[in-house]
Amino acid sequence: MGDLYLDNDVSLRLAPLLRGAGHRVTTTRVLGLSAAPDDAQILTAARNGWILVTYNRRDFTMLHDAWLTWPPAFGLTLPRRPAIIALDHAPPDAQFSALDAFLAATPPSACANELFWWHGSGWRRRLVGTGWEPYS
Repeated sequence: MGDLYLDNDVSLRLAPLLRGAGHRVTTTRVLGLSAAPDDAQILTAARNGWILVTYNRRDFTMLHDAWLTWPPAFGLTLPRRPAIIALDHAPPDAQFSALDAFLAATPPSACANELFWWHGSGWRRRLVGTGWEPYS
């Protein structure tokens, strides 16, 4: 089970599927944050301890990398944040199956400060500075 925060670009049909499987789901729409920029979305998710789910892999990859690399460059430490999960566009049933299985196999504590990407044929994990590696 996970506490999930669905970005405004995620299909509206995914939330009820996840809730039906017992996940706690909040959306940008419910919070009135649909028009908020990506940096505000990651901050909202981090403050509330929610795993952020998005289709916007490109922008959240940049924010993820900055979250991990900039603070140490200035002698600072940010708190650990829940994972970011980027999904490729696919039918909501396929996304649900992949996401539900991932969450069942991966405890939230094990994926803090991580970025994962589901691209239809499998999962990948972001390695800052080097790219993506297969994840299972």
